Formats: sequence, structure tokens, C-alpha cells
Amino acid sequence: MPTYGGDEVNALVIDVGSTWTRAGFAGEDLPRALFPSHVGYIESEVDIAEASDDPKPAAVADTDVEMGDASSANGATKQQAESDERVTAKGEGRKQKTRKYYVGDTESATWRAGMEIGGPLEQGLVSDWDVYEKIWEYAFKSRLHVRPEEHPVMVSEAAWNTSALRAKLVEMAFEKFNSPAFYVCKTPVLSAFGAGKHTGLVVDVGGDMTSTCAVYEGFCLTKSLCKQELGGELISEQILEKLKEEYDYELTPLFDIKSKAQVETLQKPVLSKHDREGTTSSYLSEMRLRAVQELKESVCEFIERPYDARLVGSKPQKPFEFPDGFNISVGALRFAMPEILFNPNQFLVKRPKRFENTSLLGLHEMVVKSVMASDVDLRPQLLNNVVLAGGSSLFPSYPDRMAVMLQDACPGSRIKFSPLNSKTERKATAWLGGSILASLGTFHQLWISRAEYDEHGASIVDKKCQ
Repeated sequence: MPTYGGDEVNALVIDVGSTWTRAGFAGEDLPRALFPSHVGYIESEVDIAEASDDPKPAAVADTDVEMGDASSANGATKQQAESDERVTAKGEGRKQKTRKYYVGDTESATWRAGMEIGGPLEQGLVSDWDVYEKIWEYAFKSRLHVRPEEHPVMVSEAAWNTSALRAKLVEMAFEKFNSPAFYVCKTPVLSAFGAGKHTGLVVDVGGDMTSTCAVYEGFCLTKSLCKQELGGELISEQILEKLKEEYDYELTPLFDIKSKAQVETLQKPVLSKHDREGTTSSYLSEMRLRAVQELKESVCEFIERPYDARLVGSKPQKPFEFPDGFNISVGALRFAMPEILFNPNQFLVKRPKRFENTSLLGLHEMVVKSVMASDVDLRPQLLNNVVLAGGSSLFPSYPDRMAVMLQDACPGSRIKFSPLNSKTERKATAWLGGSILASLGTFHQLWISRAEYDEHGASIVDKKCQ
């Protein structure tokens, strides 16, 4: 069997989350590529007669690539838009539907008439395999500039992933990308390794999902898994609802603004808009959520103890200006919105339909539920090795607040968090764990090789990737 240890070849590690995708080389400290998981696409229909003019079958047509310039904090960088034509027959064979993709921060944010935006995951599981495949292709070819058929690939998966989806993942790696070797690992295990732990309780607060799960000696204890559709995107949606309810204000994203005038605090924005006929609701919603992201990152935070309106009222307000010129002094709002993670039933401004007739748990309650579902002898070890992960765990004072809530919920227990690294590392904890794991010289025995896949089929994933 060929070896794929870190000393022989550099493996690729990719972590596709609900909001962000991280990709890079095993053995490195941080991912080289970080870009949104939400992808733009435009669907169109063509006559079969037109499509037949192309000598290549639609199923094997070459992928078109468009270039785009993107500015970042580190300067101008080039990003590419991946476009692909997925062709399916419609009606009685008279029409064919094609879809063109735009992947990357700049390309997915650039306005185009009729462009929808969507992600590959739903409740943490892959639901759109075409989008998922384009994300891989963009990461490998356009950001890492590698040939995936020359590198082993490690990918993360949700702790509640199904065998059928895992098998499809293996098929994609070997059939579409011709990987020489492949491995899929559960996100809690990778997060634990990323924090330097092989046993602990992983609290992962992502963009779409929040989960708590015990990890013992590098294995997920699935009976301890607790998950909810609470995350950063829900907080962003609730902020928009709160702004509409409290200030009668609906955010205008940057793409729609032609010019604006400076206005006083709380005064309605004065602006002129572009003629953007053909703007889709999914694109408009995505751009509003991205605009609110800046508000979350710059002013929102937790208080160190259970929420107290009087204490929050004594905290200083912070000014914030939206892209359309509307500006406010953010007071209680900046504490109340993150509080959704600890007390969702009280602080949800508008309860989504999927939560109707459902009592939601706070983060600390999820932790306690996972601990109590584990063996009695293991519980002290779990509470002594709590790993905080996920992009939505970056709110200031989050670790302090979590410590207070867990201490109140588990009196007499010793609670200790994993060493808190930089915010960048906490945002990419799972990817970092994959980088560490895939670079170990002893890990080569665990890879699924191409020969094993050819012999046993996709079902081998459940045997080798436990």
C-alpha cells in the first residue's frame, strides 16, 4: 500500500462550513484559503438545438473560469469565479437548463441580474452536491493552485453525518477529483486535536448550527451529541428584525447604493439607488447578512454574568454606521443579540417558523446535556477539557460567560477550558486539527487508498473513518 504520511507528500485539508470554507496544506498553522461557502449561480434555459452545436457532451463540458479582483486587508488579491454548466432535460426534451457558478468572496458578492445565492449545507449536512463540488474545485485549483489527483485529501464532516452522504463524499473524491487517498473526520474530533486534546467536550458555535459533543481518545461519543439550528446567521437575522422593529429601518446593502448623504444619528438615510432590476431575494438577503456581520464583529459582546437589564443599561454605548449612512448608538442591542445563544426563548425577536412549538436550549444547557449523556466516570474529565470552537464563539467575554454559566449549572465541578488561542485559530479550530492529524507520520495507515476504494467501493468509509 502506498504511504501518504506528512513526510512523503503534502496532504490537502478542507473544512466546508455553513458560512465559511477553509482550505490549505497539512502541517501548516493556518489555512491558506478562507472564503464564503455561499455561492452565486445563474440558471438559464437553452434550446436543445443550440446545446447540440457544442461538440462536447454537456456532462463532460469543460469548466469555464472567470477572473475577478478582490481587495482585502492585506492588499489586492486575485480571486476566480468558477462557472459550470449543469444541463438537464426539461419538459419533453425541448429545453435544457444550465447553471453558471460564481465562487469566492468578490465574485459571489458582485451583483448580476438573476443571480441566486445558496450554500451547499442544510443543518450541517450536504444538500447541494453541485455547489459542494464547485467549492472543492475552486479551493484546490484557484486558491491552492494544486492538482487534487496528486495530493491526499482530508475533509471534515458533521458528527451527525449519515453513511449515505459519507459514501457520496468518497465517490466524489475518487471519481470527480481522482484523489490518490482520502479521509473524512468528524468536526468535534478535529476541533479537539486543534486544541491539543484527544479527550474533551467540544462546543462548536458555527454560522448555521451549534453542537456539543464529547470526544474520548479521538472518537466521537455520538450518544452525547446535542445540536440546534442556532448560530451566527440566526443572530444576524434577528438583528435585522430588531432594527426594523425598534427603528423602522431596513438596511440597504452596498451594491444597491449609488450615492448617499451624511445624516444625523437615528435620521433615516438619504440616498439614491442603482437601477438593479433582476435582483433576487436570496442575493438581497445574503448581502444584508454580510453587512450586519460588521456590526456583530465590531460592537456585539457578552456580559460576564447572566443577563441583567440594569447592568447592560450602565454599559457605554458604541456608535455604528451602516453602509447606507444610517447611524445609531448601540446600547442594549449589542448585548441582547448575542444573548440568543444562552437564552434563545427569551431573546429571539421574531421566532422562525422552524422553532414553533419548540423549546430551545441555551449553550450551557446543551453542554450539561452532553455531559450527563456520557459515562459518570468520564464527566469530570470532560468538564476539565472544554474546547470552544466555531466562528460565532469569537464574541468578547464569551469564555468568561460560559465559565460562569457552567459553574452555576454544575456546582462543585472543576471547569477548565482548552488554551484559548488567537481568534483566527479559534475560527479555524477544526481545520487546524485536520492539518495536525494529516501531517502525522503514523497517520498514513488510516488513509483510504485508491486501490482500497476500487476493491471495496464507497462503503469502506464506514470501516476506515470511524
